[in-house]
Amino acid sequence: MSNLLLHIKDAYYFEVPRAFWTSRREKPEQFPDWLVRNDADFQSKEADSLIGTLNSFLGGAGSTANLKEKWEAWKEAPANFARPLDVYLEMEADALVSRANKWASKNAKGASDKLKAYLAESDSGASEEFGWFADLRGNSEFMKKWAEAKASQNSSKTVSDYLKTAKWDESKVAEYNDALSGKVLIPQPFGTLRNAYEPESGFCISKYMIIELGVALLLVAAFSWLGKRVGSGEAPKGKVWNLLEGLMEYVRVQVFEPAMGKEDSRRFMPLLASLFVFIFGLNLAGMIPFLGSPTATLACTGALALVVFVVGLVWGLRAMGPVGYLKNLCPSMGLPPALSVIIVPMLWTIEFISLFMKHGILALRLLANMVAGHAVLLGLMGLAVGAHALAMHFGLWGLLAGATGASMVAMSLLELFIAFLQAAMFTFLAGLFISSSIHHH
Repeated sequence: MSNLLLHIKDAYYFEVPRAFWTSRREKPEQFPDWLVRNDADFQSKEADSLIGTLNSFLGGAGSTANLKEKWEAWKEAPANFARPLDVYLEMEADALVSRANKWASKNAKGASDKLKAYLAESDSGASEEFGWFADLRGNSEFMKKWAEAKASQNSSKTVSDYLKTAKWDESKVAEYNDALSGKVLIPQPFGTLRNAYEPESGFCISKYMIIELGVALLLVAAFSWLGKRVGSGEAPKGKVWNLLEGLMEYVRVQVFEPAMGKEDSRRFMPLLASLFVFIFGLNLAGMIPFLGSPTATLACTGALALVVFVVGLVWGLRAMGPVGYLKNLCPSMGLPPALSVIIVPMLWTIEFISLFMKHGILALRLLANMVAGHAVLLGLMGLAVGAHALAMHFGLWGLLAGATGASMVAMSLLELFIAFLQAAMFTFLAGLFISSSIHHH
């Protein structure tokens, strides 16, 4: 079974059944670089090198005594798993600076260096064990050397040098093969990964990026074909032609025109129709096994909402000019001058803030609806395959599994409807927002 977070978490691999994609790597150099960088032996060598850099700058090993042991104990916590020494130090230093700023806001408001004041004057500061590193970060020469040391440890050459001497036993190779089985890794020609879920540097290609590109290319091909057929003057025929043209006609009459009126809906039809079919396609991708829905991530829905915001802003400025656009944020109410002086500025401020909030809510609304649907399906799946369910009597488990299966079929059909509905609602609201930007109200 695939990862339960598959449909609502982006990654840098596609997950398929393990039987279809079994990792059979035999040597350390056959594993991806990011996995090698997270290996305990590699990170131990990396830690030794970084501690050497610290000692050379400090002139001794006093402050770094037992640092490696503290880091190894720290990363045993699940939340800190496979985090390297430099991340440990910087997280601890960031937390220390936050405590220093909080202390200084009450006890040393006029201090030019809040960190030094906290370390020197407060009782808590005297017991801070990472004050030396937090203080070092204020030294530009040290930060330059520290950045060079980190970059060197993360370089492909360092990984390559390590692999030349690395000796992984069969159990470690088997453990890593087991972790990679079922994961079709996406090549990263333009960037470096920190792990299978986070980029380290450069431009990294994620699963959702590929799905978005695939949906976009499919739509371009489908509607380019439709455009040529319509332009030929032939009578509509065929299921695909009637489906695509009927879909466009439906959303134009039932979604775009109620939001903007006939004239504006025709003018913005290319934008709104493109948004609709793209969002609909991304939503449907979430119903395909082992893919996922990009609209279940804020990056995707936020970018779509940003497009709507920019279009409304640009066309609003073109229609009314900068001053007219800003004045139009507050509706005309015909108030007496005495009341207008008080109420209009208040309303304008509220409307100005809501201009950004409503586009943010537009992104969050689509995100929440797509995540909620998948979360319900995952919850139902857990009823049938969870540890408690599998421990039940076979007869009771059979009844539960049957009822759960029927419920999941019904919910999946509902998800298909929601995929269409949420695409329609997003474009309906987009039409309303754009219309309000270009017309006086």
